[in-house]
Amino acid sequence: MDSLEYIDDYFKGLFTADQKKEFEQRILSDPSFAEELAFYLNTRALLKDDLDEGRKARFKELYLQNKAMEIGGSGERGDLQRGEPSVRKISPVRKLWPYPAAAAVLIAAVAVWLVFSAGSSSDRLAGQYIHDQLKNLPVRMSSVQDSLQKAIALYNEDRLPEAQAQFERLLERDSARAQARIYSGIVCLRLEEYDKALNYFRQLEADTTLYNNPALFYESLTLMKRNHPGDSQKARQLLQLVVDRDLDKKEDAQRLLLKHW
Repeated sequence: MDSLEYIDDYFKGLFTADQKKEFEQRILSDPSFAEELAFYLNTRALLKDDLDEGRKARFKELYLQNKAMEIGGSGERGDLQRGEPSVRKISPVRKLWPYPAAAAVLIAAVAVWLVFSAGSSSDRLAGQYIHDQLKNLPVRMSSVQDSLQKAIALYNEDRLPEAQAQFERLLERDSARAQARIYSGIVCLRLEEYDKALNYFRQLEADTTLYNNPALFYESLTLMKRNHPGDSQKARQLLQLVVDRDLDKKEDAQRLLLKHW
C-alpha cells in the first residue's frame, strides 16, 4: 500500500513545506484519500500511536482485510439475483471510524484536525530538522581532497555506511579529530543508530579544547529522535543549557524549544 508510506512520511516530519501543503490539500480534495487517512489515524491509535515495523505490518493486514471486504460487499446484489442469502459485510474502516464516511467534507475536516494536532511530537520535530539541516555536510573548497572531504562527499551522496566507515577510520588514526567525531555522530543519527550517536556526542562534549562545540545540541536532537521514556524531557534540559550558556547551535535550540515546549 503506497499510501501508508506516504502518510507515514508526513507524520515522521519528512515532508518539505510544499509537500505538506499538497498532502493537506489532498485531504480536502480526495475523499478516498481522506478515508485512508482516517483509517490510518484510527488504526494508529489502536496500535498505541507509533507505527514500528511490526505495527506497520499489522496496519497493512487490516487495510487489505478492509479492501477485501469492500470488494466482497459489491457482490451482494449478485447473490440476491441468484437467490442466495445476503450476508452483510462490515468494513473494518467503519468499525474503526465511528462517523459516517459518506460525508467527505466531515471526514476531511476531522482528518485535518487530527493531522494538525498530531504534528508536534519531539521525534517528528527532530526528524524534520534532520531532513532540512543535515541532508548535506559543508564541503571545503580546495584543489586537494583529503580523507575528511572524501568522507563528506560520500555522506552528501547519501552513501551513509561508506561515509561512516571513512569517518571511523579517520578517528582510528587521530582520536582527537573533533570534526570527524561530529560527523560520525551525525551519520549514526541518520542511520538511526541512536546509542552510538549519543556516545560520539558525549565524547565530543568532554573535549574542552573546542571553541565551538555543538555536542549538547546534537545530543538533544538524538534524544528527541530516539524518543525513549524520559528522552524528551532530557532533550529539553540540554537545549535549554545550549541557550543559557550561549553555546554553538543556540538559535537552532531556541527554535526547537519554541516549537515543542
